[in-house]
Amino acid sequence: MKKIVCLVASAALSLSLSSLPQLAGSVQAASTPQTIQVASTGAADDSAVLKSAIAKAQPGDTILLTSGAYKFKSPILLNKDGAVGKTIKLQGSGKTRVRLDFSAEPDGDSSYGINVQNAYWELTNLDVYSAGDNGIIMKGAAANHNTVTNCATENNNDAGLQITAGAHDNTVQNSDSFNNYDIGTKGSNADGFACKLQAGAGNKFISCNSYGNADDGWDLLGTDESVTITNCTATKNGFYHGDPKNALNNAGMNGDGIKLGGNQKPPKGTHRSLGAHVVTGCKSYDNKAAGFSQNNSAANLYLENCDADRNGADNILNANQKTTKSNFNFPYNPGNGHVFTFKNCTTKGKCTIYSAAKVIGGNVYATAPNTPLPDINN
Repeated sequence: MKKIVCLVASAALSLSLSSLPQLAGSVQAASTPQTIQVASTGAADDSAVLKSAIAKAQPGDTILLTSGAYKFKSPILLNKDGAVGKTIKLQGSGKTRVRLDFSAEPDGDSSYGINVQNAYWELTNLDVYSAGDNGIIMKGAAANHNTVTNCATENNNDAGLQITAGAHDNTVQNSDSFNNYDIGTKGSNADGFACKLQAGAGNKFISCNSYGNADDGWDLLGTDESVTITNCTATKNGFYHGDPKNALNNAGMNGDGIKLGGNQKPPKGTHRSLGAHVVTGCKSYDNKAAGFSQNNSAANLYLENCDADRNGADNILNANQKTTKSNFNFPYNPGNGHVFTFKNCTTKGKCTIYSAAKVIGGNVYATAPNTPLPDINN
């Protein structure tokens, strides 16, 4: 009987605590100890209240953002590990994305929005807006086994989301990256999604959209590990906010829909990409340059059930842009026994695929000369 009375009393106390009102700008435990609720202060900078929540969070905890919008003047640093089966979650409450506004942050190479430095984090229902560099970055080998779900990176001053420098086994899914433009370099670095410059193995993009970015939709430049891109779409990249007539457009904005690695020949480039990337069920439309691009990759590349139209030379919006790139632009034999494979890929327009490539089904054609890659420093 005493045990029953204690249980009833405990339940009553729990209900009483859970019914307490949430204070604006506060960090407080929710009805379960694993959830930390964070409300906006309503002031010009919410950094302190979110940093407090991150400091308290332990593996398995959830940091729940309960306001519709937050403002920040400095990056959000995620510098502790979750664990297998006990990720630390940073998520917006409700069904709509919570805006994290970094427009008061100064422009600069380290002025990120969310800087994921460690492992086993889940980011969900977030809109990272107007950071001074990347909206979300995962950098270094310690940044691994992280997941980004239903997030947006918008109007940032570099690539919207970037995985780089050994970061590995990260998954980005059901997310959007759009209207990113880097002011200092006139749009030449602001990809939608970038998994480049020696990113580690096991990184994946699933059901994501990249559009209206100044540079490429996806950029896998300088990556020697395999990246998987599945059921993703790239549209109207290579133009300022997707507008081919905008005065800010310039030749430095590359505009490939999905760029599969590689680098340029010297003196601009210094190495080849060897990542054996796998692209399945993806679409690329209305981009300034290629729909899908080799970009001097020297690896095995595999594309299946991919469709590209109105890109590069076929882009009817592209009247004032000079490009010979096509919907599938793979002009060079990668060499060293490597081969590009296209299975059930389709286009209504032009292809430039070297003649020794492997084409299975679909209607793309490999009729370009079997030209070896240009000389490049390794």
